[in-house]
Amino acid sequence: MRTVAFLAALVPALVLLKNTRADDRPNMIFVMSDDQGWGDVAYNGHPILKTPHLDSMAESGLRFDRFYAGASVCSPTRASCLTGRNNWRMDINGPLAANEGHLPANEITLAEVLTEHGYVTGHFGKWHVGGFDTETAGPHVMPPWHAGFQECFSTHNVLRTFNPYNKLGKGGIKACYWHNGRNIPLAEARQEASLQGDDAAIVMNKAITFIQQQQQLNKPFLAFIWFHNVHTPLGKNPDLMASYSDCTEQEQIYFSNITAIDHQIGRLRMALRKQNLASNTMVWFTSDNGPNLKGKKNPKAAVAQNGKFVYTALGSTGAYRGWKRDCYEGGLRVPGILEWPSRIKKSRHTDFPAVTSDYFPTALAAVGLPLPDDRTYDGINLLPIIEQETNYKRPPIGFHCNGMEAWTSTPYKIVRSIKNKKKQSLDWELYDLVHDPYEEHNLATRKPDLVSRMAKEFDEWAQAIQLEKVKD
Repeated sequence: MRTVAFLAALVPALVLLKNTRADDRPNMIFVMSDDQGWGDVAYNGHPILKTPHLDSMAESGLRFDRFYAGASVCSPTRASCLTGRNNWRMDINGPLAANEGHLPANEITLAEVLTEHGYVTGHFGKWHVGGFDTETAGPHVMPPWHAGFQECFSTHNVLRTFNPYNKLGKGGIKACYWHNGRNIPLAEARQEASLQGDDAAIVMNKAITFIQQQQQLNKPFLAFIWFHNVHTPLGKNPDLMASYSDCTEQEQIYFSNITAIDHQIGRLRMALRKQNLASNTMVWFTSDNGPNLKGKKNPKAAVAQNGKFVYTALGSTGAYRGWKRDCYEGGLRVPGILEWPSRIKKSRHTDFPAVTSDYFPTALAAVGLPLPDDRTYDGINLLPIIEQETNYKRPPIGFHCNGMEAWTSTPYKIVRSIKNKKKQSLDWELYDLVHDPYEEHNLATRKPDLVSRMAKEFDEWAQAIQLEKVKD
């Protein structure tokens, strides 16, 4: 492990774990889609999309109705999932090109912690928080196999979501799959049947094989399964598109790519049940940010959310304002589900605000491990919510990414853009998310004292982050 302080903090937990059988500790699977909006599931009210397996998962587990991606764009959210810390602490504030930035080496990932305690760890799919080799990334090499993951079938960023090796993008073969540090050559990939067809299935095949191996070895495991869907370039899966034959071609492509994810969720849940692993495995599902819209063009209405739900051929935020790149709810609020039968015996849903940085502290708490005490964590332990402790409170959640900032608690949220040409922060807007969840009524001029108080809280948080960076 990277820090002496972290090792010292774990000594009491090591004693605890010596008396804990491996099969008493939960397995952990964190599934994430790419650019899937809050409205891009049937269970949230989409009238066309077919997502029966996600619907079933939401109906049988704990559904978070106010679940946030750590940021409104990809790389920052992924960094928060891995570390439990806000992306600003790592200076990952936007999507990272391979040669542009990486997860800092002094960050502690969930994979590193659990590896130290007997877990077998795997990453499958998109990474996007560091390059894979010096030729493409220069000093920004930080692949998953350098971040605590023992089994990796990964890509740096996106690739075509159907027959990815048939038409390479501008990144060439290096943008395609790497297996444990080896970039699979094009000629080999085109001859390998397991690398053909639906990319979501390709990713899940590798993940399920990994899970089955750990079951045979009686090893607890951690798996991050990060799909490429529904980030462009979207491939055309003819079998899945056929189920949307009454839609436009653009809708068929987008909707079928969501359904591709859903099919693989179904395969994962079935595999866990066949291996007798489902009960003691926590399976999380979310998206890395809202849908990739640049305006809700040609929106269609649905009955959900009192008739305010809208969807497009490129994604849906439901009735929530904004989309990817925004710190309005549509850019941050995403599907959030936890299925864990041994701990969640009765299905329910919650309005408790949760965020992807909560994964790390929740996972450590589930294993009986303390948080490292040499750094500040923005995520919180969600076990009290899982256990239905009604008086459990959380501190506000801060966002800083892609030129926008927000500070949200219950019921209020402030949000502002810092994208103006003079590089000066614009005024804070204020919304009551309980009475105005779609952010239609800015209350800033009516409640200036509240804006000032919340802005002060944000500033104190921001200043603490800057001080931490100076110390580093």
